[in-house]
Amino acid sequence: MTTDNTQNLLAALLRPVPAPDGYTSREIVRRAIEFDAPPRIPYSFVQPPESDFFELAALASATGATGVRKAPKGEMVFDEWGVGWRGSGRLWGHAEVSPLADLAALDGYRFPEPISSEQWALLKLVTEAAAKAGKYVVGADPINLYERLRSLMGFESLMIAAYTDSQRFGALLDRLTDMTVELVEHYAEIGNVHGFMSWDDWGLQTGLQIRPSQWREVFKPRYARIIDACHEHGMHYILHSCGVIWDVIPDLIEIGADVLQIDQPRLMGVERLANEFGGKVCFWNCVDIQWSSQPEVTPDEVREEATQMALAMSRFDGGFVARQYPQPEDIEMSVEKHRAIYEGFMEGGCR
Repeated sequence: MTTDNTQNLLAALLRPVPAPDGYTSREIVRRAIEFDAPPRIPYSFVQPPESDFFELAALASATGATGVRKAPKGEMVFDEWGVGWRGSGRLWGHAEVSPLADLAALDGYRFPEPISSEQWALLKLVTEAAAKAGKYVVGADPINLYERLRSLMGFESLMIAAYTDSQRFGALLDRLTDMTVELVEHYAEIGNVHGFMSWDDWGLQTGLQIRPSQWREVFKPRYARIIDACHEHGMHYILHSCGVIWDVIPDLIEIGADVLQIDQPRLMGVERLANEFGGKVCFWNCVDIQWSSQPEVTPDEVREEATQMALAMSRFDGGFVARQYPQPEDIEMSVEKHRAIYEGFMEGGCR
């Protein structure tokens, strides 16, 4: 990305959005997350580019700071973890070379530095600028516990590792968890970071990818460590997960997850999510990206969906943040529908 493009991106991310007198975007987001009666629903939109947030992931993705994943369709590139990614022509490629498919290789594996000292210096500068602009700053998790395991090991090896090599599998999990906690601590050191966000796609179309009991036994304690570190340093913990994760939402609430970022709320039911978990955890939702991107779904329908979701989920003195999917081209979302989502959320309480 050129310097000019980076400057333009920074300017867009730092641009203020309307807020009532006496409020900053950061305070509005905090109130929504903590059920403290925000004056409006906070939001993160890309068409038009308006947001209460400053998301470091957007900057990292645009500048390549998260490692090499994007490649021309069909070509193979390797990231700093030694994972070979086959280009899909979109933002995310497919991991085809997994250096820890055999966990016997763990003893000689060299873990990379997820964020370099030069990148930390840049992050400190931009988070200071974002804080001055009144934004709620979201620190990006470059490890993403489950996703990292899946790319390092490959899906099949990951699914059987707890049974075939539990000792090394546990050691790998603990190492990645330690690295994530260290990242949280480093974000705290540079300051002006208000939330820490991970991306782990746990859900399939009907349920988790593993048994909920196994998730509780193996992954829940590790997530608890990460969340505790966030809270110790005054940050909220935000987890993105696609698919149906209904079975473990109570567990995530129990260990203190503050925000769940959901791209497919229709799979679990918007009203059902609101009725069961409203007031217990904040939701940062898109209009369902599988449903809304279908050609037979009209802009009027997605506008109404956005409005009704905002009304349903924000009735707990907070607990809801509106979001547009940040890569509309990857889901072939038309500009007209993206604009309709913006209008619908504005009508539902973002204005």
